[in-house]
Amino acid sequence: MTPTELAETYLSEVVANGRLELVETLARPDVVDEANQAFGGPPGREGLVQHVVGFRKHVADLDVTIERIVAGTDEVMAWWSFTGTHVGPWLARPPTGEPISGTVFSFFALEQSQIRRYRVWLHALLDEAVVFDSSRPGA
Repeated sequence: MTPTELAETYLSEVVANGRLELVETLARPDVVDEANQAFGGPPGREGLVQHVVGFRKHVADLDVTIERIVAGTDEVMAWWSFTGTHVGPWLARPPTGEPISGTVFSFFALEQSQIRRYRVWLHALLDEAVVFDSSRPGA
C-alpha cells in the first residue's frame, strides 16, 4: 500500500465508515496518536481506535470528504473535511444536537508502511469556532 493509499484508507474506511479492524494493518503496534494522548487516551493501536470511536460517537451522521493528500515516502498529509450532528461531548463542548462541520489536516509519519505517529490540526464549527492542534494541546 502506498502512503497515499494508506491515508485514504484510514480516512475513508476507518474514520468515515468505522472499519476499526483495519487499524491493525494500517498502524504500528506502538503508534503515537497525539490527539488521543492529549485527552488521556490509551497508547498504541488501541489509542488510535479509541480516538476514532470517540469522534464517531460524538459526531453522528458523519460525512467525510478527502480534499487532498500529499505524500512522501515516509510521511503523508491529508486535508479533509467533515459534517455531522454534534450528539455527544466533544472538544470540551457539550452536545448541541446541531449540525457541525470541520476542516482537518492529518499528518501521518510512517515506518515500514504503517502509521508510526498521527498528528492532527482541526478547525471545527460547533456552537463557536474551535481550533485544536495535537502538537500543542493546551494552546
